[in-house]
Amino acid sequence: GHYGQVPLLGNLATSNQIEAWTLPMGSISRMIRAQATHSPGHITTVGLGTYVDPTPGIGVGGAANELALASPLHQELVTKISIGFGPTADAMKADYLMYKALPIQVAIIRATTADSSGNLSFEHESLLCDQRIIAAAAANSGGVVLAQVKRICETGSLPSRAVGVPGAMVDCVCVVDESEHDVYHPMSYTKRSDPVLYGKIRSPVEDVPKMQLNERKIIARRASFALKPGKVINLGIGLPEGIASVAGEEGQLQYVTLTTEPGVFGGLPASGKEFGPSSNADALVEMNEMFDFYDGGGLDMCFLGAAQISPQGDVNVSRMSAEKLIGPGGFIDISQSTRNISFLCTFTAKGLDIDCDGAEGKIKILKEGKIKKFVNQVYERTFSGEEAVRRGQKVYYVTERGVFRRTASHDVIELIEIAPGVDLQKDILDQMEFEPIISPNLKQMDERIFRHEKMEIELFGSLKDRVTYHEGDHVIFIDLTGISLASEDEVRWLGRSLDLILLPITKERGPVDAIVNYDGFDCKSGLEEAYADAVEALSSRHYKSVKRYSFNAFRRAKLKTMASVEALNAKSLFREWDEDNTGSLSPLQLRAGVREYFGIRLKQAELDALCKDGVTLRNFTDILLEVMSKFE
Repeated sequence: GHYGQVPLLGNLATSNQIEAWTLPMGSISRMIRAQATHSPGHITTVGLGTYVDPTPGIGVGGAANELALASPLHQELVTKISIGFGPTADAMKADYLMYKALPIQVAIIRATTADSSGNLSFEHESLLCDQRIIAAAAANSGGVVLAQVKRICETGSLPSRAVGVPGAMVDCVCVVDESEHDVYHPMSYTKRSDPVLYGKIRSPVEDVPKMQLNERKIIARRASFALKPGKVINLGIGLPEGIASVAGEEGQLQYVTLTTEPGVFGGLPASGKEFGPSSNADALVEMNEMFDFYDGGGLDMCFLGAAQISPQGDVNVSRMSAEKLIGPGGFIDISQSTRNISFLCTFTAKGLDIDCDGAEGKIKILKEGKIKKFVNQVYERTFSGEEAVRRGQKVYYVTERGVFRRTASHDVIELIEIAPGVDLQKDILDQMEFEPIISPNLKQMDERIFRHEKMEIELFGSLKDRVTYHEGDHVIFIDLTGISLASEDEVRWLGRSLDLILLPITKERGPVDAIVNYDGFDCKSGLEEAYADAVEALSSRHYKSVKRYSFNAFRRAKLKTMASVEALNAKSLFREWDEDNTGSLSPLQLRAGVREYFGIRLKQAELDALCKDGVTLRNFTDILLEVMSKFE
């Protein structure tokens, strides 16, 4: 969990007055769910290679103090087990951690309304969290469930679909007087109530706050280059929150789905002490359900903070010293289950001062912070660089003056980008406790990151990149996602540009069948006739037929047409997916590649079957054919 918002409890832990552990929040959530069903615990790979791993020399099973280490519970709270599956189970064994389910004697939950039978609804709560499974776990443990609410109503007043926790699970209801709502039942640490956060109304999109140009915005801007349309993303607390602001400023926010681990899909995540809910959210689920989605590979990318980074790419965010206990929150669950990871931090802390006037497109370090972030050894390993390599994850470390990555090619992190105006020796190497690998292709960070003006990032690529021609079937795919036409000049530009791209093809082979993606396309009111004329001109000159699809259907139609090994070029595709040049693909790399290129989410059983003999260039063609058979 997380001790950051409960400092008094943290003090009891660090002073050794209570037995204390810090475990991944997603695992705690599923431990509770396991207790509700009287299962022995939650089994997962989350936590392997970190301080939660009970293996001697790797971790301490999540123990936060000496009392916990000496406790009889410690030996069974987190255990490492090996599990094999199928007829070759012994040969296919893999390591897992089991988090023991614990009985709950007292559960304290909160809701908005309770009826006279104890049924609870959550209409003014910004999150569902795990209220229902906590109540179920306590009830099935023979414990007591206490519910705090703002108001009470007569039995039968609550529609059955509005009831989040049935009264059969609740033993006692405590109603907070309205005069004390601000003190005892606020929505968060700073807000009494906000109808935007609990979904009653929506706030204007333009309300996304714009950041001033400083080290925080520089880092968020560079990290935002990884954003792609249609992706599902998690933003951590702190520096990563700036990515939402940058994406809003650059017009990217509507094309990605931001999530938060307490259970929110879509919208704009709240920041700081409000972290958890979102403005204009699309959907709310329970926290245990969100972590199920995360652990199964549902996230495309995540952006997380970092307090310390080691030569091997290990990251610490959970504990800075014996006296400063924070905890991992959902960090371990998210970072170990996501294919593409970016860790964000300033290069030094406590006193860092930079000069970025926004005109010259460069940065100058005026004063270094007192604390170095890149250290020989992290105080606590919340993320393992070695484990990430084993899982086939893409890992980047983004700062205001440089970008690093961790791959299988090197045992230490590699510097791949440096900011304009920064001195490699003085501003980077001298501020690290170790020497990184310097990429032979060291690049300069994009100057747009350091200017006041919008970066004008092309999220979807150039118009030429949006047009794909499949020669075998004489089909053209045109992706208009995110294009917005605001004037007749822009309408004419689009028509002329497509005409020039199509002309060489149709001149040689005649009219083509066209498939067009209009997801996110916008034509300003009053331009409909001009646009219709442009489309008619293109149709009469180049098209034999036209089909219009949404984003996912468009991608599937495109790939179905190209579903042959020759069209996809298996050898080139394998090299692209094998980013670390190891000659083989991990299950995570294969799953991510299939999802990216085919739009298919492989089930675990399907992934195990495809990877049973390993994935190398030798058998990659057969695996591709198996995957592409799903289009038939």
